[in-house]
Amino acid sequence: LQISDALPHISGIADDLCLVRSMHTEAINHGPGVTHMQTGSQFPGRPSIGAWLNYGLGRANDNLPAFVVMGTKGKGGQPLVSRLWGSGFLPSENQGVRFRSGANPVLHLQNPSGIDRKSRRMMLDRLRELHELQLAGNPDAEIESRIAQYEMAFRMQASVPELTDIASEPQHTFELYGEEAKKPGSFANTALMARRLAERGVR
Repeated sequence: LQISDALPHISGIADDLCLVRSMHTEAINHGPGVTHMQTGSQFPGRPSIGAWLNYGLGRANDNLPAFVVMGTKGKGGQPLVSRLWGSGFLPSENQGVRFRSGANPVLHLQNPSGIDRKSRRMMLDRLRELHELQLAGNPDAEIESRIAQYEMAFRMQASVPELTDIASEPQHTFELYGEEAKKPGSFANTALMARRLAERGVR
């Protein structure tokens, strides 16, 4: 296995790697090629690999997304368009959740000002009743997905803050990941978040 001199660490673990050379795509541009790699088709609209895994295997943690998409702050060129982690024709509850850098990694997760958790629970219960009435007269998988997603968002309101609070990490963690790990959105912080997610069963 030939490895560039610019990657000395990778060269040192070459015997532990598995490199697949037989997979290819007919796409001639980066965008369709990445789409093919993530969905099996260079044309948008098919489920991503994460969506298929969630559909087939289910989620390992009921309080967090089945899989997440993470980016590094300031890397606007990262190809994280939604088709790369979407659910395609599968129910929308199988799509990934994008984690952003900053204090609120998941958009629209916080309750509006003046709305406490009890009030949010009551609102979701009434909304569920309305959706179930609609579902009784019009069986639709998207209605079921919407109910499931609202419930997941409610559970994530408690689980995501605990996940992203790295204050409990011991000092030796930051010696391993570097002090940059304390800065939301940095590559080191994203790597630390990925480890914390994996520990909780998130792909």
